[in-house]
Amino acid sequence: MSLFKLNAARHRAETTSHAVRNTTIAAAAGAAMIGSVAPAQAFAQAPVETGAAYSAPASASLAQYSSYTYQAPVAAQPATPAYEAPAPQQTAATSSVTPQSTATTEIAPASSGGLVGTAMSAQGAGYVYGGTAYGAWDCSGFTQWVFAQNGIDLPRTTWSQFAAGTPTANPQPGDLVSQNGGAHVGIYIGGGKMISALNPAQGTQVHSVNAMQLDGYYTF
Repeated sequence: MSLFKLNAARHRAETTSHAVRNTTIAAAAGAAMIGSVAPAQAFAQAPVETGAAYSAPASASLAQYSSYTYQAPVAAQPATPAYEAPAPQQTAATSSVTPQSTATTEIAPASSGGLVGTAMSAQGAGYVYGGTAYGAWDCSGFTQWVFAQNGIDLPRTTWSQFAAGTPTANPQPGDLVSQNGGAHVGIYIGGGKMISALNPAQGTQVHSVNAMQLDGYYTF
């Protein structure tokens, strides 16, 4: 009987020991699991300091973009060309023309009338570029005025005047004289001379038909 009690007591002691050991192992495993989970939970639940809070930059409002107006680049405008006066009816060569005497039997006096007489009556008159009035004319303005006094409607410019006449190789007093490639015009008065409005310095003078390049004669 005593042997049975002794064995029973030993069995209870071993059973208790196994239970305690299993409980201890389970507790340790649980603790390990808690230890591995707790830091993650603590990190997730840890309060963030106010000063370290991150704020995303505020996006630009729609009004900021809708108020912008695109302006296309302005194309460079070409510069306005400066006004250029038309070319004079005669070249600079007229400034060196030497006035000549009208003493020749072939030249009709101003009192005789006609184209030559009218032209000679204006000897010494002034010169104005682009002018057509008496004493304020250019070369073609002078010839136009002379012809107008004799009832002949002569065009305004030198080239138009030559086109209106008939070229001739046998010039007569009163014919037009073309010089400087058609840039200058005068009235033939005979004896190899002509009268024309030269320039502001010399005005209307008698000079040789060869004082400038001679192009030809035109009769009406």
